[in-house]
Amino acid sequence: MTQLFIDSKEVKLPSEFELELVTENPYFTRVGSYTYDIEIDLRDPANREIYKNINRLDVTTRIKNRKAMLIVNGLCAINGIEVILSIESYTAKIQIIAGNSQLNYEGGDSCIRQLPFDGMSILPSEAINTLFGTYPAHKAVYTPIISYIDKDGNSNILNMVEVGADITFTRANNIAPQYYLLYYIDNLLQKLGFTKGKNELEQNDTWCRIFVANPYKNSNPGDLLPDWTINEFLEQIEVFFKCIVSIDSINGVYNIVNIDRYFDNAGIIFINEVIEDELEKVYDTDTSYSYAYDNVAYNLPSEDYYNYLKLKDGIREVCTIEQKDSYRDFKTNYDQYFSGPYLLTSTDYNLEYVVSEYTINDESVKGLKIVDRLRDAGDTTSQNKTSFDIIPAQVDAIEIYSKTTSHYLIGPAIKKVRSETESQAINDLINGNADVKGDIPDKLYVGIYYGVCVALNKGTGEHEEAYWDKMPMSCHDNYFINKPTTMTSSQSILELPSYSLILDGDNGLFNQVYKSKRSIDTTLEYHFKFIADRIYELNNIFLICNKKYYCKEIHYKISSKGIDKIAEGIFYLADQ
Repeated sequence: MTQLFIDSKEVKLPSEFELELVTENPYFTRVGSYTYDIEIDLRDPANREIYKNINRLDVTTRIKNRKAMLIVNGLCAINGIEVILSIESYTAKIQIIAGNSQLNYEGGDSCIRQLPFDGMSILPSEAINTLFGTYPAHKAVYTPIISYIDKDGNSNILNMVEVGADITFTRANNIAPQYYLLYYIDNLLQKLGFTKGKNELEQNDTWCRIFVANPYKNSNPGDLLPDWTINEFLEQIEVFFKCIVSIDSINGVYNIVNIDRYFDNAGIIFINEVIEDELEKVYDTDTSYSYAYDNVAYNLPSEDYYNYLKLKDGIREVCTIEQKDSYRDFKTNYDQYFSGPYLLTSTDYNLEYVVSEYTINDESVKGLKIVDRLRDAGDTTSQNKTSFDIIPAQVDAIEIYSKTTSHYLIGPAIKKVRSETESQAINDLINGNADVKGDIPDKLYVGIYYGVCVALNKGTGEHEEAYWDKMPMSCHDNYFINKPTTMTSSQSILELPSYSLILDGDNGLFNQVYKSKRSIDTTLEYHFKFIADRIYELNNIFLICNKKYYCKEIHYKISSKGIDKIAEGIFYLADQ
């Protein structure tokens, strides 16, 4: 027996009907479960009540997003929402979508900036506490961030602190939360009506420290995001974190799992009866397998700051490479290295530098800049390139006053300067001389919160005060070099904890995260018709004719009598 419930009310189905239920594996398609058209007879009194005479011309109310559940032989086959496709005379055509299909529908083309994220406003004492934890203990951190630079080069810093026996804000009314990116994900999915299950991203300490740069004292979390749809945001999240957001089509629970571990706990489903004459092999299928990560890159803006951190093609080839034991050994030849194409490297930190000019107090001072830390990684000759629009925000040095030593500590902080509209005059807005949209970022700018760490220029001696030489720090790399001074031109390299957003190198994200551990050939599809005894979970391994397969999708026929015993699936050959 087959039953359909809409908002817990049973719909009267025809005595003879047939529908198709499709379950797709989000590992391959980012789609979940859905039915094809279900026809509802609106002449039935019970159905008319459920559908509120929607077929009448004088009824203009649109019915949307009602709960829908299909019960087959006492078991739930799909539990999601109803989508009304059309009304024709006395027939309503509907579709049931659930799992990732529901997620795609709920998100759709809706702008993520318009979603009512839950912001936060807490007391300064509570904000200080966020400096000693990460997500999920806190949904945001109140670390210092450079938010404004005036024409004279003076910086405004949100969440500015003083250190010593404790840590306090210098201006309690000038603080703003830096929301963790994982908080955005959880809050978004819960706003869409799903329940949190397992989030494997929380097992990665780096991921739990990534926050979205917020230069505004008063703002909604959505205001900090690019002008993306919800689906575009989720796609960027899945690509950047190399994860899958999987929605259970029965209970609406979402799980976020690492791609490489998606099949780790897979069981074996034995398909014992295959209809041999219905076997089909489809070669060279047009399948976009988005998880190869052969070559990864940040889609960085064309700005001077990023031009140093990712050298343009051809620059390295024309440079003379100079190597020394310590970065300090280059100082005697700054003029030479500045005037020619020299790329410098030192074995003490295994970093690369160029000699550049810094403007300090209107004076020009030569010093080192760390370069090419955000370069591409992987097989740079591969055509399969994965680009990220979630990118590291700019970083600059800030000075934090130590009340114990009466001087300043130096450390890194994320810099996300607010955009100021030159004019709000109506005629300038009309004529295009002012930005109507305001400060909408084109990408998602993020940083890493490193915690309260030992800073540069900390002075000498030991002090009893807990934080006399420490300050809260944010960056995108675990190496930071301070600017030279006009007096000594001295520079120091600060080595932070090992969290980093760099892509290349032994400790880069390519080797640590993106380098694929499972390769699945999706160019050859196996189409089977087989005897099914239930609706199968697709994150399992299917054993068919003594060979192992990954399942892309399965189609079931459902009638008034229940599920047809013959199902049809599309599979990819697994490692044997």
